[in-house]
Formats: sequence, C-alpha cells, structure tokens
Amino acid sequence: MERPSWTRGAGMDTALFADGPRRPWRNDMFRTLIHPTDFDEPSKEAFRVAQSLAHAISAKIVVFHIVPPPAVVTDDGRVMLNPQDAAPTDLWADYHALEAENPDVAVQYAVMVADPSKSRRLLEAKIHELGRATLVVMGSHNRRGVGRLLWGSRTEEIVRECPCPVLVVKASPQTSHALGLKPAASASA
Repeated sequence: MERPSWTRGAGMDTALFADGPRRPWRNDMFRTLIHPTDFDEPSKEAFRVAQSLAHAISAKIVVFHIVPPPAVVTDDGRVMLNPQDAAPTDLWADYHALEAENPDVAVQYAVMVADPSKSRRLLEAKIHELGRATLVVMGSHNRRGVGRLLWGSRTEEIVRECPCPVLVVKASPQTSHALGLKPAASASA
C-alpha cells in the first residue's frame, strides 16, 4: 500500500502521493455510533447500517439496551430477566452473528437495568459519557395512523429530544409487510 507524506497548507492536511496531492477524508464528526435496540427486525437493520457506516468512517459502535427491574446483569453480560430463574439469557446472540458480517468494526454492548420510562434520559447520559462526536443510529417501524397513535413513536421522541444527531433507519419493505405495516406513500428524510 502506498504511504503518503503529509504537508500542511491553507489550513488543511494534504497527503502527497506519487500521482499528486489528495486531501484525505477525516472523521472529525462521528467517532462513536450509539445504537439503542429492542432486538426487533428494524433494530437489527439499523445495526447493519451502523456497521457499514462505522466501517466507512472508522468509528466504533455502542449497542445499548435497557431491561426493566428485577432483571440482573451477570459479569459476562448475560441477563437474568427474573432473578428467581437461574438461567441467564444472552441478549446479544443475534447481534454477535450480525457482528461477524463486519468483524473489523469495534462493537461494545451495554445493558442497563432501569425503568423503561427513563430510557431517553439514560440514552442521553450515555451520549454525554461518550462525548460530542456521537451519532445515534436507530430503527423505525414506519407506523402510521392509528398504530402510531396507539403505540407512539419512541424514535420520533428521540429525534426531537436527543442532544446529538440521529440517523433513523426505516424497516425494510419485507419487514414492514411481516409486521403488518403499510409502506409509506412517500419517502422522507
């Protein structure tokens, strides 16, 4: 692989290659992608997008999930949803399989035991812990009409209230159909 020599000029770093100078792409904006998940298919699709983006910009991913009390997180990261049960559950099994698709991306898993109604506040605390160069990548069910009124939109709430940028990944048409959701009439940003 060709190694450039570096020079500084006009306030920019420039790489000098054999075929001439090129300005390298620098990831000063996002160093960490945080992915809140509820383990459904839209969340897994958002994880796939986060992996691709993290690979492209040399960022790490923090996958974040909240389990309600009385759950207990074991030392190895598995969760006992009911402490009376002796068998802990590996919440991340599907994610580990997805992680294998892009093994050069650093992925950290975080589970917190807390009241789900405090999830937005806990996500914001995690974002502040990770620093300013954070992007939230989360899935959306594409709910419309009555379904949205009944179930609400956690994604919309996060987009409105989050202290950092949020990338929303829509459920694929196959996932939307499997969940009984009608596709959106028009594309949205």
